[in-house]
Amino acid sequence: MPGARHRAPGGLVLPRRATPRRVAAVASVLAGVAGVATLVGHSTESAFSSKTNNPSNSWASGSVVISDDDTGSAMFSAAGLYPGATGTRCITVSYTGTLASSVKVYATAVTDPATVAQYLDLTITEGTGGGYGTCVGFAAASTIYTGTLATFDLKTTFASGVGSWSPGSASTRTYRLAYTLNAATPANKQGTTTAVTFQWESQA
Repeated sequence: MPGARHRAPGGLVLPRRATPRRVAAVASVLAGVAGVATLVGHSTESAFSSKTNNPSNSWASGSVVISDDDTGSAMFSAAGLYPGATGTRCITVSYTGTLASSVKVYATAVTDPATVAQYLDLTITEGTGGGYGTCVGFAAASTIYTGTLATFDLKTTFASGVGSWSPGSASTRTYRLAYTLNAATPANKQGTTTAVTFQWESQA
């Protein structure tokens, strides 16, 4: 019948008037489309590639560490002083940090109820040799403070402290502290006491 359709090879439904040549052309187009799809699929699954890395990165902080050889004991426990009395003590401070730093000494825990510290002259010298309990062998390098204990007592922070030592690696420095009760100390300062803690601090 006119316009009737029949099934061609591969399941393609064609009008009855279609020729075998037209069937072959359609099949060729379909095969080409399938081939393009296969090519596109392969091109998205493969690419040139190269990689490199820099492994095991880490960061570690340095340290600032100081200690002294006083074993927790005071350098001075002076009693019975009189005008002109004097005394000297040494202490060794050790630096074991890894950073270049600066070391200063200043005052903490100050007590001076009778204001006698203004008559106590104090000299602090940096150097080498000697140590806590003895200044034998001490060799002076620089004098970092000369004045009264009362004036030194006002130096209560690292920023206002005194010192010229700037260790860059493990090393030691000896400090010699010398005092004299001023000859002009008035009689009304008899039986009085002043006290202070000498504080060393290192900062990088």
